Amino acid sequence: MLSARDRLLAALFAFQLVVVAVLGLVLVHALGAPDSRTVTVQQVPGPGAPTATGSAQPSSAATPGSQPGRSVTTTTGGSQGPVAPGTADTTRLAPGAPIKVGAIVSQTGAINFASSAQATKAYFDKVNRAGGVNGHKIVLDLRDDQLDATRGRQQAQQLLAEGVFAFVGWNAPNTESNNITAFLEQNKMPLIGAYGQQAEYHSPYAFAFSASYGHYGFQMGSYLAEQGVKKPGLVYIANNNPTADKALVAAFKAGFRSKGVTLNDAQIVSVDVTKPSYDDVVTQFRLDQVDGFASLLDQTAYNRLLQAQDRQAYHPKHAADALFLDPSVAHSAATDGVFVASDYDFIQGGGPAVQEYVATVKAAFGSRAQINYFGEQGWVDAAVFVAAVKAMGTDITRANLLKVMDRLDGRGGFGFTSDLKFGPGVRDLNRCIKFGKVLGGKITRTTGWRCDEQPF
Repeated sequence: MLSARDRLLAALFAFQLVVVAVLGLVLVHALGAPDSRTVTVQQVPGPGAPTATGSAQPSSAATPGSQPGRSVTTTTGGSQGPVAPGTADTTRLAPGAPIKVGAIVSQTGAINFASSAQATKAYFDKVNRAGGVNGHKIVLDLRDDQLDATRGRQQAQQLLAEGVFAFVGWNAPNTESNNITAFLEQNKMPLIGAYGQQAEYHSPYAFAFSASYGHYGFQMGSYLAEQGVKKPGLVYIANNNPTADKALVAAFKAGFRSKGVTLNDAQIVSVDVTKPSYDDVVTQFRLDQVDGFASLLDQTAYNRLLQAQDRQAYHPKHAADALFLDPSVAHSAATDGVFVASDYDFIQGGGPAVQEYVATVKAAFGSRAQINYFGEQGWVDAAVFVAAVKAMGTDITRANLLKVMDRLDGRGGFGFTSDLKFGPGVRDLNRCIKFGKVLGGKITRTTGWRCDEQPF
């Protein structure tokens, strides 16, 4: 027979079993519940960069690796996390709900595309002031990858996790060259407006409105040959992508060859974006008796190239890309006569759409406004996206966005380019280049659109 002490111990043991069972049930339930903790993602726009519109809330708590500045608070778990491939493309936006889009633009680093970010924001702000699109306001979440591909990939993941409807108005060459098309395709995420990396011209999810290296190279090569160049050279910034670089070189060779001129490998120079001096390039061209060369460089690189040319009094015929006209490029009398190729209209003498871009960005940003070729790109990216949203009507889904993009009317190039060739499966949208000539530091147009069907 049990003593009173034994009965007490048995009762306590039974009570402990009950407590353990209850706690176990609570723990299992907690593990299965969605996580509603907030995650704060912070970002600092680069110098002159716009502050994105939207409902960002300030926060004093930052996640590891985040930057001080503008914060966006989102939730993890539940319906706010990344949507699995194959499901996001058919989710319809509710009537009147804001359309949130994500942009990654390199605004600090060796290359600055702040003008693109300013233009995209200015266009969306203009549309929102007029009531939005089909009853929807557009909310821009803008990030600066600082020309860092790893940082940019993390930002793309963050934008995806925040549930942006689409990526719009990207100008982030290193991030985009870092296998971004595979990321788009895995997540079925449309990219409307891109820098124009080689793979983006072949992805069903990417739309770049700039001409590819194939068209730039062919037209620049043939045009220089038409100007009497017999021994040409080429200098360009490497893309860190052997396939893209090979296609670029092949395009220039084809352009020269179409006029009976040979571009030899010995006169082709690939440089890094951070190259401090172009004295060696100029010396090589001068000693090889190059009588004309083509260049694909950025604004600061053009300044260094011009300085090297002035030091050696070497000024052969030269066909540069559209960044040669950037206000940050210092021109002298020696630069008169340089030919400039562009797949967008020149800002000087551009039509009504170009002038509206200039006036709107200047009004929005005042003394911080940056007006240049990449600003035109950012404006067109936003304009194309708005046109697509209008065409979707009430059926605003990613799947429908892709369908609508394939049947947009690209005649007139939204006032900036030649006709854009939208069509099912077509990603070679802009196939034309025009040329101007620098005279007195200003551009004088020398040709209309020169179009071709060269591979890209």
